[in-house]
Amino acid sequence: MVSIVSEMAQQIGLDTRDPLQVGVILVAGILLQVYGVKLLVGGASGLARRFGVSPLVIGSTVVAFGLSTPALFVSLWAAGKGQGDIAVGNAVGSALLNLGLILGISAVTRPLRFRPQLFQADVPVLVASAALAGFLLRNGAIGRFEGTLMLFCLAAYMVYLWFSAGVEADTRVIADMERDLPPAGSAKRVELAQLLGGLVLLVAGSRYLVKASVSFSEMMHFSPSFTSLAFIPVAVSSPHIFATLLALWKKEKDLAGGVVIGSCIFNCLGVLGLSGLYRSLFAPGVTNFDMGVLLIGTMALLPMMHAGEKRRQTIGVALLVGYGMYLTQLFGRVVAGSL
Repeated sequence: MVSIVSEMAQQIGLDTRDPLQVGVILVAGILLQVYGVKLLVGGASGLARRFGVSPLVIGSTVVAFGLSTPALFVSLWAAGKGQGDIAVGNAVGSALLNLGLILGISAVTRPLRFRPQLFQADVPVLVASAALAGFLLRNGAIGRFEGTLMLFCLAAYMVYLWFSAGVEADTRVIADMERDLPPAGSAKRVELAQLLGGLVLLVAGSRYLVKASVSFSEMMHFSPSFTSLAFIPVAVSSPHIFATLLALWKKEKDLAGGVVIGSCIFNCLGVLGLSGLYRSLFAPGVTNFDMGVLLIGTMALLPMMHAGEKRRQTIGVALLVGYGMYLTQLFGRVVAGSL
């Protein structure tokens, strides 16, 4: 178990094994991700507004997908290095973290309010996306055909959002979405600079974040599965965790639910799809059990949509407990056939 992480660290880890240096680089990678996402989402949202894109579409795609761009860049970088377990495990682990930790905390701490449109489209799409990802990954591998299929499904979902947003009649919902969006920039060139600057920070941050995470995992003797499915996703999802805590601090009830669902869809279809399209990946560390846990987590949203405040809090507790049990199982897991 330890030898696998050590081999991984030798291939893509940092040159140093000094704990202080590794910790500093890890924190620097996380900060680059946080500020990169902030610039990217702000610039992309502003440009989308200038082109007349509906606030519902911006909120469900630009903001939600933007918060998952760190996971995308990390998985693409890992895919380029031939690290299939990290590329696939990061996408799956990020989706599990969104459902188990972020949505669980949000449901327990504040009464969530979901937009009606979420139940009609987004939640069933999320369940279907998790099921599709599990089916395509049933043999522990994802190739260019599977990646293309996932991206086609994501494009179809975005087209549906575009047309469904045009018939949204609830002006209160539209006003709430406009309030939740990042403030517009002073000029188009400023927003374009924010977009490009965010991309640069994300590219740089993803490289150092993965390197430092793998080196840190080696020093802590983490299992390969825990590294790819838990530790790296926690570091990668730091912008999302920060945004959720900020939303809860501001008492925004519907932002957490919408962002979590959109991000999970992007992780299941976009991150996995682009990584598989970029390079065929073999990920034996991501098992059918992991994909089954993801599918169960997405299905937990179905009763939450109809539940009252008390029951939603109960479901939130169940999500947190379930995610904690999953992390415990990951911590001591040895990938079958890896020894």
